[in-house]
Amino acid sequence: MITFGAYFSLWIGTLALAWTYLQADMSAYVWATLGIGTLWTSGLLQRKKWMPGFGLILLTLLAAAGLYQSLPFGWVFAAALSGLMSYDLSNFSLRLRYLAHAENTHQLQRVHLTRLGVMTLLGLTLSTLAMLWQAEFTFEWAIFLMLAGVWGISLLVGWVRQRE
Repeated sequence: MITFGAYFSLWIGTLALAWTYLQADMSAYVWATLGIGTLWTSGLLQRKKWMPGFGLILLTLLAAAGLYQSLPFGWVFAAALSGLMSYDLSNFSLRLRYLAHAENTHQLQRVHLTRLGVMTLLGLTLSTLAMLWQAEFTFEWAIFLMLAGVWGISLLVGWVRQRE
């Protein structure tokens, strides 16, 4: 679940940033964003320890460049938040591999995902408020929120099933 969350949040953030640059007709930034997402994914598949940090720096720099070019705050912030989530989940997954088998890893995962869920909820709320304030709340943003909500609900269902 942790590994899937890392990949899912990585690609939600990558696609959100690429979509923003595509809407602004900046194709070079679109390809750079997709390249970073692909590079980060290949690094995660090869279990490179340095890749989440490197990918987070590059994705954050692209997000900051988007803010500098007056792209919608909500999309850019959501992309940076998703990159941070992927970084966090990737590092947490690496730490879980080195834990002793006697430790309760299910409880550690549940607590970590709960904290991450609260952070994500606050971040998406801030992004939505910014989109509403800037009058840029679009259908695409509603779909993005729906995908994030479906992911959150699937995590809750998974937790309930684990407790049974």
